[in-house]
Amino acid sequence: MVISIDSTELNMRDCNEKIRELIRKNDRIEITNASHIDGLCAGLRSGKVLVHGDVGDYFGILNAGAELVVTGSSGRFVGDGMTSGRVEVGADVGDGAAVYCYGGIVRIKGSAGNFLGTMNKGATIIVEGDIGDHAGTYMVGGDIVVLGDAGEALGDYMIRGMIYIAGSYKDLGNNAKLEKLRSSDLDKLGTLLTAEGLNINPRAFRKIIPATLRPFYSEKTQAPESGGVR
Repeated sequence: MVISIDSTELNMRDCNEKIRELIRKNDRIEITNASHIDGLCAGLRSGKVLVHGDVGDYFGILNAGAELVVTGSSGRFVGDGMTSGRVEVGADVGDGAAVYCYGGIVRIKGSAGNFLGTMNKGATIIVEGDIGDHAGTYMVGGDIVVLGDAGEALGDYMIRGMIYIAGSYKDLGNNAKLEKLRSSDLDKLGTLLTAEGLNINPRAFRKIIPATLRPFYSEKTQAPESGGVR
C-alpha cells in the first residue's frame, strides 16, 4: 500500500515524524512539495520513500537501511553519515554529498558539487554527471564511480578506497595516483554498472588509489600495487 504525504505546510520535524509513524505500517511512502525541507527522511532504518520534485539540504542523512529516492535535485550533504540502504537523487546535488558514509549506495543521476565523498568509509557512490573539486578527500574506504568529469584535487589525501572516473579531471590531490585497471576492477565495475542499468564499458574508467598508506608521516609506506587497500 502506498501512502502519500503533502508536505506543503509541514516543517522538517513534523514531516519526519509523520514519515516514521506511517512507515511502521506501510512499505512505501510518497512525498510531494518538500523543496523547502532540510533533513528530510533523516535516520530511517527501513521502508521505501519516493519524493516527487526537489528537496533541501541533508536529504537522507544517517540512513540505516531505507531506500530513499528523490526525483528532482537535492541541496548540500545528501546521504551524510549513512550506514546502509540507498539514497538516490534524480538530478543535481550540492556540495558535500555522501560525506562520512560507512556503507550503502548513493546514486546521483545529475552532477555533484565540491567535496563529494569526503571521509567515505565504505559506501559506493555513483555520479552520472560531473563532480566538483576535492572529491574523495580523506576517504578511507569504499568506491567512488564518476561517469563525467572532475575538478581539482581529486582524491586529496585519500588513505584507502578507490575512485573510478570515465571522464577527465583537472588534477589529482595529494597522495593520489593512477593505477591500471585489473580484472577484479572490471568485474566489480561490470557488476555494479549492470545492476544500476548504466550502459558503459568498464574499460572506459581510470582507477585512482592512494599513493601511500601513511600520507601524514615523513616516512611513507607504499600502497600495494594492486590497489587492494580496502
